[in-house]
Amino acid sequence: MSRVLRALCLVGVLALVASACGGNGANNPPAGTGPSGGGNIQPGGTLNLAATADVSAAMDPAKEYYSLSFGYFRCCLLRTLLSYTGTITSEGGTELHPDLAADMPTISDDGLTWTFTLKSGIKYAPPFQDTEVTAGDFVRALNREANPDASAGGYSFYYSIIQGFDDVASGKSDTISGLSAPDDKTFVVTLTQPSGDLGYRMALPATAPIPPNGDAPMGAAEGHDRDYGRFLVGTGPYMIQGADQIDFSVPADQQKAAAGYQPGKSMVMVRNPSWDASTDDLRPAYPDEMDIAIGGDVNDLYNRVAAGELDDVVDAAPPVAILRQYSTDPTLKPSLHIFPSDSVYYISMNLAQPPFDDIAVRKAVNYAIDKNGLRQLRGGPTTGEIAGHIMVNSLEGDLLKDYDPYATANSAGDVNLAKEAMKASVYDTNGDGVCDADVCQNVLAVTANVDPLPKQAALIQQNLGAIGITLDVKEFDITTMYAKCNSPDDHIPICLATGWGKDFPDAVTFGPPLFGNASIYPSCCNYSLVGATADQLTKFGYDVTSVPSVDDMMTACSAKTGQERVQCWADVDKYLMENVVPWVPTRFGNQVTITSSRIVNYSFDQFCGCEALDHFAIAPESQ
Repeated sequence: MSRVLRALCLVGVLALVASACGGNGANNPPAGTGPSGGGNIQPGGTLNLAATADVSAAMDPAKEYYSLSFGYFRCCLLRTLLSYTGTITSEGGTELHPDLAADMPTISDDGLTWTFTLKSGIKYAPPFQDTEVTAGDFVRALNREANPDASAGGYSFYYSIIQGFDDVASGKSDTISGLSAPDDKTFVVTLTQPSGDLGYRMALPATAPIPPNGDAPMGAAEGHDRDYGRFLVGTGPYMIQGADQIDFSVPADQQKAAAGYQPGKSMVMVRNPSWDASTDDLRPAYPDEMDIAIGGDVNDLYNRVAAGELDDVVDAAPPVAILRQYSTDPTLKPSLHIFPSDSVYYISMNLAQPPFDDIAVRKAVNYAIDKNGLRQLRGGPTTGEIAGHIMVNSLEGDLLKDYDPYATANSAGDVNLAKEAMKASVYDTNGDGVCDADVCQNVLAVTANVDPLPKQAALIQQNLGAIGITLDVKEFDITTMYAKCNSPDDHIPICLATGWGKDFPDAVTFGPPLFGNASIYPSCCNYSLVGATADQLTKFGYDVTSVPSVDDMMTACSAKTGQERVQCWADVDKYLMENVVPWVPTRFGNQVTITSSRIVNYSFDQFCGCEALDHFAIAPESQ
């Protein structure tokens, strides 16, 4: 369910820019340059940041399932076996690099065994500054991730492919049989099935090493199932202020948390004296300190950014008036940053519910929708790029960047093309391109009651009315809307306002959750029921007995690596668009950020879809 909540957060953020002016209106400097236009980078100074709300699970890497906390961990607090550069896709920001590993892993011929060799001399932050990272520390971290008490609400399902992981999760075993540390510098992972994306999974913060602490099974995390984030011991260039004062020699309930993180109020990150830049070519770590105030009114916070009192609001898009100001004022534009957030917004059609059980109808709907009109209601080009396919371009190496099988002039929809497609439908009884069967009338459609979604629903009603499909639109709060779309028992024919964002830079985070049989209710989030079995369809009360499946194609892609894997997922995307047609993809979303004039270097971290705070540099005169 957390994956849905991330998608909901994306919807909520973009709702803030719904009325913004059209046009790009932004200057997006590449990494190494900034609002000053120079690239005059001098390390030092304190970043003054704000967040409207705290992270989701008090900074515990086993539980945090939120893009913002993923960003904090990558940039600042934790290093993992593999990681990212904190840059955009075109600059390699979605490519994995060795981090605590000395090189990329060795993979056995059958794809089941991955062997990582560790760098030497990496030490933990104080008070474990004399403790070197060893292979057993990764075993400890993953054993903790398998513990349901320690990882509740997180993303432990990503590690079920490790042999024996689920045995620990179910209480059948104390250790994960598929993990081993033959020596201090060798970490071996054995899988139950080939999975070419294991490298991405091993770059997530839950896998970050945990130092030993006496004979405690969970090391420094022992006894902190509920609050490890306040006792976090990391390896990144920063640490929570006061972490060096924690006394790990006493029982957990007697340990005093780091003062620098006050949940719901503030977090202060200071330099980790154990971090050695010569071992870390992924993080420039320019600021000396990062002070994050938690809470406050969005308008007030952005006014403080404009005044130079804050450098960035890390979790909320600018209010409409401020976005308009920065979009139109040439002196302010350099501080406005707009980058793809690796999210997609779409209209989901239920393949088992008439009239959308007919592929001809689904193709006609794709031609009919005025995508540009929907984007204008959202706020115009600033809010994202028109989508011609399902999976975001960064996950497919831009292989489908210019692909759109249902393209129309100006992305405004084309009634004539839609009618030509509709003529092939059994629901067009006289072949005039209009859906005239009873099932085309008063079709139940759900959306959310958050502006501008009702306005978008009205436009979709108008578009589909032109080809004979009339919609009975029901509005709900966002959570209820997603719950209804996710319930096959509710027989929702069409969902008008759904969205999805990646968890890591691989298309597997789009494929199985959205189109796999295993993701059908009570799991998440295959609203179209692609791949549903005959038994499932009968159980859910549908008259339709079969729907298309891409499970075999996705299984094949999951086992591949490298460019072969990227091409495979692009092929799945094309197959879905042309042979299954479960969606009308409408827009690939953007993240919009405004920074203060003090910031002379900005970078967008494509991994988390958020700012790369370690790349932020403060003008020397402002330090």
